[in-house]
Amino acid sequence: MAVESGHGIGSVDLGDRANRIRIYQTLVVVGLLGLIEFLPRFGLVEPTTLIPLTEMLSEIVSLTLSGELTPHIIQTFTAIFAAFALGILTGIPTGVLLWRYESLKDVLDPYLLTYYAIPVFAFYPLLIAIFGLNIMPIITIAWLFSVVIIITNTASGLKEIPDIYPEVGKNLNLTSAQMFRHIYLPAATPYVFTGFKLGFIYALIGTVASEFILAENGLGWLISFSYDSFDVQTMYASMLFVILVSLAVNIALIMIERRLYRRART
Repeated sequence: MAVESGHGIGSVDLGDRANRIRIYQTLVVVGLLGLIEFLPRFGLVEPTTLIPLTEMLSEIVSLTLSGELTPHIIQTFTAIFAAFALGILTGIPTGVLLWRYESLKDVLDPYLLTYYAIPVFAFYPLLIAIFGLNIMPIITIAWLFSVVIIITNTASGLKEIPDIYPEVGKNLNLTSAQMFRHIYLPAATPYVFTGFKLGFIYALIGTVASEFILAENGLGWLISFSYDSFDVQTMYASMLFVILVSLAVNIALIMIERRLYRRART
């Protein structure tokens, strides 16, 4: 009885700690949002430097209703999701290959580890020469940003699966395809979806940053143009819109991950 009671108290303590952490996290977010809202309203920050959060949201609504934001949204998120999809389609099979063939992984590991030290944007003149001044160089740069983290997380997730899991599959006489579907993939889901979440963020960063120098429209171009034109309202509204969509997609990926993980466990 004493052991059970102690176990219960420990569980309650862990639950209380998790609740406190969530409260502190919420307070940090609310505090930051409050600073963004009230610093410019109280004149502590120049209006040419920062505008209140409510004005940013109001400007997003205004730009959306007027249709001014629509072509930029289409341009940017077409590039982001195309690069992200390419990252998944090429990253997962490559990650599986690195997991299957240790020698290949040993050869490529040093390059993958130092990959993000490569100045990808330096290749944009070459990409323009190959594809022309269109959306393809932007997609390519965003894909180059996104794909490696998906590769490494897929390979790492499969490698970290405990040996007992494949043994269970062999005892059940599962085929290779069944093993991958019912054993390997569910066990690697947390790693793989972490790669997806980071891959999406990297695709977004690559796209928006590329639009600063390679595009004639898109949210990245609009942010840069608004900055050069001293249009602070449009600049911050565009920035906030990108952040909000990024958070929404990240939340959606987390929900999909949890659903798949629950299904795999059942």
